[in-house]
Amino acid sequence: MVEKLNHFEIKPDKEIKSAVIFLHGYGANGKDLIEIGNIWKKSLPETIFVSPNAPFNCPWGGEAFQWFELTSIAPEKIGEGLEKAGPYLNNFIDNISEIYNLGNKKILFVGFSQGTMMALYHLCKRNKECAGLIGYSGLLYENERFSEEVTSKFPIILYHGKKDEVIDYNFTLKAYQKLNELGFQINFELSDNLGHGIDDQGLKLGENFIKNIFYV
Repeated sequence: MVEKLNHFEIKPDKEIKSAVIFLHGYGANGKDLIEIGNIWKKSLPETIFVSPNAPFNCPWGGEAFQWFELTSIAPEKIGEGLEKAGPYLNNFIDNISEIYNLGNKKILFVGFSQGTMMALYHLCKRNKECAGLIGYSGLLYENERFSEEVTSKFPIILYHGKKDEVIDYNFTLKAYQKLNELGFQINFELSDNLGHGIDDQGLKLGENFIKNIFYV
C-alpha cells in the first residue's frame, strides 16, 4: 500500500459534480498549479480543483517534489521512474473518486511537464476512462509494450511553446501522432513565443476544453 499524497484543493460554492486534478512538474509542488483553479472556477462553478504533491522529494529538499528522478535521461531510467510513481497516482485518483463520489468520467486532468508525462503514460492504462487531459509542455514516454497496454481512451489536448528550452515542442507533435494513430480524440496547439510554461492563450484553451466536457 502506497502512502497518500498531500494535496491542495479549491472547492466550489455549489455541489461538487466534477473534479480537475493538476499534476505539477519536476521540482514544484501542488501549490504551483492550484492557482489556475482560481482563474477557472468562475466558469466551472461545480468543479473541485485538486493538486497533489508528487510522492518524492527533490535532492535539494524543501517544498520541491518529483514524480521521478531526472538524474538520467536514459529511456529505461525514465520508464522505471514512471512505473514507480504510478501506484501513487492511481491511488490518489481512486481516493478523490471515492471521497467526492465522482465516477472517473467526472475527473479531468491537467498536467505540466513531468506531470504531463505521468498523465500520458498512466491514464490510458487505467481500466476506468477519465473525462480528459490537458497536457502542457510535456512528452509521451513509450516502451515496446505501450500500445498493447492502452485500455482506455479519452479526449486530449496538448499545448506547447515553440521556444521551450526544457522539452522541445516536437515531443508534443510526436505524442499527437502516436495517440492519434491509437484512436484517441486528440488535438494540439503551439504557442510561437512561449518557453517552458503556460501562457494566457493556453489557460483559455484549457478552460474551454473543460467547459465543453463538463458544462455542455
